[in-house]
Amino acid sequence: MTRQLYLAAFTCITTPVETKQQIKTRIAPTPSGYLHLGNALSFAITWALARQQQGIVALRIDDLDNARFRPEYLQDIFDTLDFMGLDYDEGPRNPQDFQENYSQLLRLPTYQMQLDKLVQQGMVYACPCSRSQIAALSLQGLYPLTCRDEHLPLDTPNAAWRVRIPEDTTISFQDQLLGHCTVALALEMPDFVVRRKDGIPAYQIASIVDDLAMGVNLIVRGEDLMLSTAAQLFLAQHTGATAFTDAAFVHHPLIVSGGNKLSKSHDALSLTEMRKAGLTPKQLWQKLAELLGWQDAGIADAQSFLSRFRLQDLPRHIAHV
Repeated sequence: MTRQLYLAAFTCITTPVETKQQIKTRIAPTPSGYLHLGNALSFAITWALARQQQGIVALRIDDLDNARFRPEYLQDIFDTLDFMGLDYDEGPRNPQDFQENYSQLLRLPTYQMQLDKLVQQGMVYACPCSRSQIAALSLQGLYPLTCRDEHLPLDTPNAAWRVRIPEDTTISFQDQLLGHCTVALALEMPDFVVRRKDGIPAYQIASIVDDLAMGVNLIVRGEDLMLSTAAQLFLAQHTGATAFTDAAFVHHPLIVSGGNKLSKSHDALSLTEMRKAGLTPKQLWQKLAELLGWQDAGIADAQSFLSRFRLQDLPRHIAHV
């Protein structure tokens, strides 16, 4: 039976989707706060999808948000994977290895090359608008295209770079869980930022460049990143990144607490606090099983989760009390 889903800014129609290519995916946390149950669930789904199909799992840590970076957040990523018993095939083995060999800050020239492709096509413009200025003009917080036709030099001080999204632009792609998805990118993410005011490439650029460099062909994310997927597909289409446009996608449901998705700002809900309170790995896996409605499957560790895992059995909504 076909279901049509209306999820905020995107529409998906579920149909079975399969891939015969050996998959390579990545676990891609950010060291911007302590990880929570939602992160653990995403890790588990990503890992299980790969291991179920004899795929490759890479660990990629996205650390461009250096304003919120703290060493303890970086360590927490390794501690959490170890606590959960999740292995991976590529990537840093510890914080020192990460900072010396894998930090995104080491790849800034590569990200700039991708930005240059957009500049050469005349798709990028400078915008010094602040968040408060945008909020004053847009009740929804969406960028009102203020600087699109101002023709400011790209080297304007304290200006971000935005990419022009043509009117009525929609992005469609297949999702292995949700089926055929369509995102109204021009309406929901107009002229998004591709380089921050500090000169650092934005997440959308860095993420696509890293996925291409790593050879990732299965991208697993929460539904809250559906707009990011559409933005990155738009960038890939305009820079010839066919390996990204050919990738498979899975957007899994989010854990919701009090009507909102879990956030790293809620330290009381962090896994590190739960571990301090006595949480064991078995209890964590049992909690994840309960959230998915799989509590009768006897899930107590990563391997029993893998044995039970079926992508099509993921619930549409997950509540956490």
